[in-house]
Amino acid sequence: MAMGFGLFDDDRDERRTLGIREKQILYRNAKKRCQNPACGRRIDFDEMQVGHRTAWSKGGRTTLKNSVCLCYRCNKLQGKDSWAVFLRKQGVKDEKAELKNSLESLSLQQLKALAKKHNIKVKGRTEEYLFGSERKPPTKKQYISRLKGVVTEKEVKSMPKKAKSVKKKRKKRSSGFWDDFLGF
Repeated sequence: MAMGFGLFDDDRDERRTLGIREKQILYRNAKKRCQNPACGRRIDFDEMQVGHRTAWSKGGRTTLKNSVCLCYRCNKLQGKDSWAVFLRKQGVKDEKAELKNSLESLSLQQLKALAKKHNIKVKGRTEEYLFGSERKPPTKKQYISRLKGVVTEKEVKSMPKKAKSVKKKRKKRSSGFWDDFLGF
């Protein structure tokens, strides 16, 4: 990829389509069918069009993960729409997007309860400072990314509205010289 230094340089992927080997993998994984759920038409390899989940023109990368196997008609229908928008316009529900939205509507305590139920450990992050480091607790986003491949929509909907909050007893801080001096 060319590196540009100008103010208006295009930072998108130079490759607009997959290589032949990647196309073969995509075609095989799609079971020789258009991956548009509203179509599902059987297609020959030479008829296959490679669509982007996130449009190339909008910064989508040209990778297998961002690609879908489409027939000519569906590729033209998708145009520059994202995969989710394209499916929504056809009345097809994107179950992954719906599950993610459902998980985002839960509180952090509810997400923790779901993670515990499925024995999923979510680690926070460590922030490094000049004179040490600090361990930060996991964020809601981290819980969602770990849970979205494991839980079902039914499970998320059946979560109680408010999870029981566990109150921890705070340790009494020992008073030191500065605490006494400053009046704490």
